[in-house]
Amino acid sequence: MSILQISYRAVLAAILGGCLAEAVPAADPSDSTLTKAQTSLFAQGMRMQGMRMQGIRMQGMTMQGIRLSGATLSNKEWQLQVSKGEVVASSAGSAALRGSSLVGMHVFADVHNLAVAPPLADVAEYRITAIQSEDVTYDPTLTGNTYLYTLEQYVPETGTWALACPTDTDGRSAAIALSAVWDDSGARIESTAQFTFGCTIGVIAKCYRWGYRPWLTGYGDLASVHETCTRMARADYCGNGTPHTQDGTLINIWDTLPPPGPIQSNEGKVKGMKFEAGWDAGGAVCLSRTRWKADKQLGRDCPDRLIPHGSQASCDTVAESHGYIGDAMLFNETYKN
Repeated sequence: MSILQISYRAVLAAILGGCLAEAVPAADPSDSTLTKAQTSLFAQGMRMQGMRMQGIRMQGMTMQGIRLSGATLSNKEWQLQVSKGEVVASSAGSAALRGSSLVGMHVFADVHNLAVAPPLADVAEYRITAIQSEDVTYDPTLTGNTYLYTLEQYVPETGTWALACPTDTDGRSAAIALSAVWDDSGARIESTAQFTFGCTIGVIAKCYRWGYRPWLTGYGDLASVHETCTRMARADYCGNGTPHTQDGTLINIWDTLPPPGPIQSNEGKVKGMKFEAGWDAGGAVCLSRTRWKADKQLGRDCPDRLIPHGSQASCDTVAESHGYIGDAMLFNETYKN
């Protein structure tokens, strides 16, 4: 895929993501400033896992994780594990199942609603209806070992099944498996009981597809880098799970990972974009400006973390971002929205 094709795809993703066209200036493909940096121009969003909960009983519920135990297929229970980007099922006396052999398997997710008193908990049932290999377009490190799972959720009120993931810009309803879960604060948590199916429209899967695969070795701690990416993609400046962005907003991202990195580079200027922040797994370590106006909200959400431009937690360059609350892992630019 050419640089210009990637740029057009990012702009299209922004439009389809629900962002007003006039709110995000599109990069001009005729402009001389278009460089390899355009390969790091992505449409981000507000949703973490991206699953939509179907049915009256599930209203207000959020996903905790998919259970590793208790999956069923052909009247048998299976134990699941996530190997890199693939789900593998095992059962006593049976050969392990993987790939398309998992089509038809039923899996169960723990969900909850913490916004009510007392908090509510429930179990959602899903079935895998299709599996395909990930497109190489979304594999910048060329490491493979990743599959896309189409899931349907059972809706008990109607006795029907509904797609779990909204359709992405490729026209797919698909999810990627990751061997961890995320809590309501946006923090990544290692688990021996649950894993995550992240829909491709959510930032967990987007950051995976941008190259930050948590299981990948040789680049440093990519689990932390992936978590950092989810903070950056949602503009979770405070690191408390609160997004400060809008779906479809374009950002230019890059990292300073050790060789063979970087995975995403910033080798040129994207016209109209300016430095926004340096990031670590706890949120923004320093801030030049917000991609959408949020100064008053940040003052309420994390007054002890980010300070308005011009004082000690302000940064306008990668160099300035080092030394704040630990070194930043990722960096980004944005348009003024």
